[in-house]
Amino acid sequence: MMKSLKIISVSSIILATVGCSAVSYQPMGFRGGYSDTQLNDSTFRVHYAGNGDVTLEKATDFALLRSAVIAQQHGSQLFSSQEYSSRVSKVYAGTPGVYVYKPSVYVNIELNNEINESDKVAECSTFYSMFSTLVALKGSAPYTFNTHACIQQLQQKYQLTNEQVYDIKSSKVERS
Repeated sequence: MMKSLKIISVSSIILATVGCSAVSYQPMGFRGGYSDTQLNDSTFRVHYAGNGDVTLEKATDFALLRSAVIAQQHGSQLFSSQEYSSRVSKVYAGTPGVYVYKPSVYVNIELNNEINESDKVAECSTFYSMFSTLVALKGSAPYTFNTHACIQQLQQKYQLTNEQVYDIKSSKVERS
């Protein structure tokens, strides 16, 4: 009986660990995710931190997705990226010679509903290539994104549910 309990306990821990190993689009938690800070009425700083299972491209996309969700929640049809940066940390994984690379992406966005003639309109699903080039050059250029299209493109690219995109918790109540 005692041996069975140990096996069940170890199995449960392994399953819980495996189930949590890949961070996805989610609020910041122990394994990473997004966070945001409102800087003023129409400006936000969005941060996405990934674990070793998340690429820099995915971290960039998830920072943009969170930006689009914030824009939508504030009734803005468009948002512009003002400043962006990224960092990839090399973390020792506990095994000699094994390291994990953890990306972090920061984006400052401005909510708006008008496109100026000088605005560069970008597709969220392909922004990563422009983003990585500008970060490498230590430059920045404002890009404007369509809020609805951005959510749709990235939701489709990563096959996310509405529950995941909008952080809707399951409200199922078990009845006996």
